[in-house]
Amino acid sequence: MKKPKRLRNTRKKKVAPDEFFEHGPISMARFGNLTVGQSHWKPDEFKEYHKRLAEAYPKIVSEIEELIEEATVLVSATKPLSLLHRAWWQRAAAYVEINSEVEVEAEHAHTQRMIDYVQSLIAATPPAENQEDADEETWQRLSRVVSTIFEKLNPWFFISESAHRKATLPEINEAIEEFRFRAQIIWCNVSGAEYQVHSIPALRELLVPQGENIKKAYGLDGNQLCDELAKIWHSLTMGIGEAFEAMEEFRRESLNALEADIQAGIDSEGAFTERLGRTVVRHGLAEKRDAAFGKFLGLDLFDLKKITNLPIELLNDFAWSPGQETDFLSPGDFKGWPLRIWPTFKRPFLKVAKRYYCFDQTVLFDHFFRQLEKRVYKVDEATKAWIATRKDVTERLPFEHLARILPKATQFQEIYYPLPEDGKKTKTYETDGIIIYDDHLFVIEVKSGAFTYTDPTTDFKAHLKSLEALLADPAKQGSRFLKYLRGSEEVPIFDKHGKEVVRIRNEDYRQVTLCAITLDQFTEIAAQTQRVSEIGVALGTEPLWALSLGDLRVYADIFSNPLEFLHFIEQRKEAFASSKVQLDDEIDHLGLYLKHNHYVTHLEDAMRAPKARIHALGYRQKIDEFYSERLRDPSALSPLRQEMPPLMAKVLDLLALSGKPGRSAIAAYILDLGGYWRTDIFNHVQREVERASDSRPGPCSSHGDVRLTVAPWSDRWGAPLSKEMLEHVKAVMLLHGEIDRHLLELTFDAEGELYAVEWRLVRQSDISLLERPRLAQMAELLRERRLSRRTASGARVGRNEQCPCGSGKKFKKCCIERAA
Repeated sequence: MKKPKRLRNTRKKKVAPDEFFEHGPISMARFGNLTVGQSHWKPDEFKEYHKRLAEAYPKIVSEIEELIEEATVLVSATKPLSLLHRAWWQRAAAYVEINSEVEVEAEHAHTQRMIDYVQSLIAATPPAENQEDADEETWQRLSRVVSTIFEKLNPWFFISESAHRKATLPEINEAIEEFRFRAQIIWCNVSGAEYQVHSIPALRELLVPQGENIKKAYGLDGNQLCDELAKIWHSLTMGIGEAFEAMEEFRRESLNALEADIQAGIDSEGAFTERLGRTVVRHGLAEKRDAAFGKFLGLDLFDLKKITNLPIELLNDFAWSPGQETDFLSPGDFKGWPLRIWPTFKRPFLKVAKRYYCFDQTVLFDHFFRQLEKRVYKVDEATKAWIATRKDVTERLPFEHLARILPKATQFQEIYYPLPEDGKKTKTYETDGIIIYDDHLFVIEVKSGAFTYTDPTTDFKAHLKSLEALLADPAKQGSRFLKYLRGSEEVPIFDKHGKEVVRIRNEDYRQVTLCAITLDQFTEIAAQTQRVSEIGVALGTEPLWALSLGDLRVYADIFSNPLEFLHFIEQRKEAFASSKVQLDDEIDHLGLYLKHNHYVTHLEDAMRAPKARIHALGYRQKIDEFYSERLRDPSALSPLRQEMPPLMAKVLDLLALSGKPGRSAIAAYILDLGGYWRTDIFNHVQREVERASDSRPGPCSSHGDVRLTVAPWSDRWGAPLSKEMLEHVKAVMLLHGEIDRHLLELTFDAEGELYAVEWRLVRQSDISLLERPRLAQMAELLRERRLSRRTASGARVGRNEQCPCGSGKKFKKCCIERAA
């Protein structure tokens, strides 16, 4: 089925940018949320610039090392809880109005580094004997030092290191260097693998089935462990609001009690604070006071013994005492640098004076599952059981999430098929599963293995090996299944017992999508799978959609109509084939789709210069805002959908409910419509239905590459005219010389509410020789009626305007002589 042309002008107009910046050979232009960057270096200038960067490398390294040494001296001399308590409250104040990632500025990110990076330094730095609380001078000095470390790191260290490598290594792969640079940036700066509302549900999905294995290690099952972790999440997410409420409630009750004592003539001697203190005790408010002050001014929000009932064995395994961690500051390259494995990645808690504290839920939930896994592996008899359960769970979860998106889809999990290989004997292969929804087939490969925990600076090869395991292997497995599917007209699929469960035919599917779904989140890399072949990771020739379980959770929350999700998949697959689409996250694709529909075309149109780079900023803002609302109201439903007329949305919803074969294709055709076709067709039909009383409105037809006729009908207009509508469509096809046209019949009730949708694709082969002369006469009458209607309106048709007959051609090349 040919797609209609997207909304675009016949002649591309040069659009002025909203903002333009130029400095030397670098220029940046902003068009809405798109920023297009381009360099205009002369060869000799670029070579000289790289030489200066390479020469600056030793100096930058030395400066960062001096800053880290200064930071460790400050951390060693200062009480750790006073640093982290202040850091947490400063971050809370900075983020109080932040609802989307796009709103995060450098100063916001710095407040996060004052928690996670400083806690890593605390864990690795032996404390001085006489530590003091963090006074203002110490705090400001440490804040400045940490800020400068990351300012020198981002981007100056990375670009100077790359220049240094190019200058000193005999051979450099530019694609690998770029990938390494991106991996380093992500390692040092990006945290928060899941939306916060998914933190506990995602862990619960994985840990509840591991209950017995967890109990062997820590004496509580997976559900109980998640309940305790939920208490930490609640305290660090909602605790600040509860702290304010507790203080306000205590203030109100204590002042009311004091007023009552004063009026009763009780205890009127002494200073106000003394009398208030005695009133608090007299009225039994001491416990409420301690709880309020403990949350608001003390450490009760972070004290894990007060928040949770986690076993001491687990707390010890997941907590560092100050100076206990020995790797981060060990001698060698990048001592204490954010380029190394941060101590908080391994143990997110801090142990001070036999108490355990958690100040950062982000680092806790980013790494908890894999760190727990390592602890359970120490219980020998639990290792094999853990791995087997993890495999079963992770291979089941994608089908559960996709079932939420595609209700009533047909699923086959853990399937087998025979395939001869290179003239050898036939061998049986396995695929994790397939999902069939109308004319879409999803081939699912799931990987539960971990993406490497090592850093990309010192162990870059491990990152490439992880991509091989998590992307290249499923690509190979999926491509093998597609080879089997395409090898015969119809192929049988078997279960693990060798029993045939279904037969499928490749020709039945308009869209076939190969999916690699991972347990670990690495969508900053997976979002650009079309480029990993440049770094030596062979994915074959089949497009691969790589995403994580976390991405699937988001899609299951956002999409309420399965047909819109399938249309998104079609656009997502177009992004696989485009070398110009380089986005930083899987969810950026979704944000762009919701805004621009055919977003690949939109991005490619913006990149007119051959070497330009484009950055799509702010497209996930509405998605972020939805999840911020979910924090406040867990029952909030997603309001996110492409902009479309209400009637079009209703049509799509009824198509999704119909269950009729081919509904995905007609929904995709409708969704392919550009902005003005959407509004013109569906708003026109809606107005005609609302105006009509006893007389039926005529059909509404598009023209040009958009070949769609919409025919409304209602009980109050008499018997349906399906035959007449079909003949009208055929006449339009003859008028315009079209190969096919879609007929969409909409049925409304007496109140004007749409309640049924029928459709068909009419082809030239449906027009018989017998009816062709009569239909040709109808076509000419239709042409004359359209031309006369335009003439009667008094509007003059310009030679280069589209012809009023609806052919899509220019007037001068169509009916200008007839109108003369």
